[in-house]
Amino acid sequence: MASAVSLTLAEASQVLDPPLSERQLRQIVHALGWMPAGHRYTGRAGRPAPEYDATEILRLHAALAPWLA
Repeated sequence: MASAVSLTLAEASQVLDPPLSERQLRQIVHALGWMPAGHRYTGRAGRPAPEYDATEILRLHAALAPWLA
């Protein structure tokens, strides 16, 4: 079942509290072997930004939050 909302890692890093940087999120997602749910063209040159299921990112953040405070 796909989520109706997906976020790039840059967007996710701006809304998470306590904060995680985009770099930290990228490293965690890579270590977990998550595949993007899709890609979004950002209007800038280069590759489209990978998008991840917002629900999964929020669940991951909730699990990590006790160690971030």
